Amino acid sequence: MIKLENKKIIQYFILLLLLQILNGYIFNYLNKNFFYFESPFFEEIPAKEIFFLVVLIAPIIETLIFQFLLFSLLNQMRIKNTLIIVLLMSFSFSLAHWYHWLYVVATFVNGFFLNYFYVYINKYRNELVAVLLTIALHASYNLYGFLFVQ
Repeated sequence: MIKLENKKIIQYFILLLLLQILNGYIFNYLNKNFFYFESPFFEEIPAKEIFFLVVLIAPIIETLIFQFLLFSLLNQMRIKNTLIIVLLMSFSFSLAHWYHWLYVVATFVNGFFLNYFYVYINKYRNELVAVLLTIALHASYNLYGFLFVQ
């Protein structure tokens, strides 16, 4: 039987994944209909390598940097306001995805969802669970994009 707190975590995971997917579609729509930004970077890399980078490597590295390390650093700086912490982490995450300004904005929103999830899980469970579940959420979103978004 799944405990109530675990059900809530699963619900948050699914809700935030759906919000990330919706965010992705909104920004893809805006880009395709108004801005036409393209990134030739991913067109030059074979699909297997993109999968490995986007679904496996990036979620691990980015979670360790933009959630685990930044959260630890902000706590050491005695910043306790959750919204400020999440916003600073999201801003940093988005700047690491500087392909074009629209992508930075989209990544800020998705980063906000990832960072909120990390802080929430870290508060109610522990750091290891927060890192692992945030990696899983990030990888799930990237996998969806890899499989279903052109």
